Amino acid sequence: MGVRIKGDLQRLNRIVRRFSQVRLDRVASSVGEALVSSTIQRFDEQAGPDGRPWPPLAAATVAPRANDFTKSGRLRKGVEERLQGRKILIRSARLRNSISYVREGTRVMVGTNVVYGRIHQLGGQAGRGKKVSVPARPYLGISRADEVEIRRILEEELGG
Repeated sequence: MGVRIKGDLQRLNRIVRRFSQVRLDRVASSVGEALVSSTIQRFDEQAGPDGRPWPPLAAATVAPRANDFTKSGRLRKGVEERLQGRKILIRSARLRNSISYVREGTRVMVGTNVVYGRIHQLGGQAGRGKKVSVPARPYLGISRADEVEIRRILEEELGG
């Protein structure tokens, strides 16, 4: 079986040459960097890739600790503001700061090596005896904005 092409092949040759010069490994790295950036941004927005806000912190999580009070029983200066403004999944920022990508050829994987990252992404039971229910707060995934950015990266590299 063969293929026969008739007509002006100059335009087709230019397109084929352009595609042959595309560095897909470079494209994959650019996509990885963009996805890491958008994943980190979700921690600031406190919402998943689908745009839905994360479930709020449990009352026990944000309750003041004993050392948050003065001897007279009042909250120490700044404690109330700290408790009200506390962001979800950012106590130490370890999870947020661990987001990275790995590229294998043209394949890109975004994630974390922090062990507790899985329970926050998927939700489930945690703690001693698995008695604490942790709601899913997905931070990994591809949003509509990510899809647009990936398309932009591809079009830029393809010269389209």
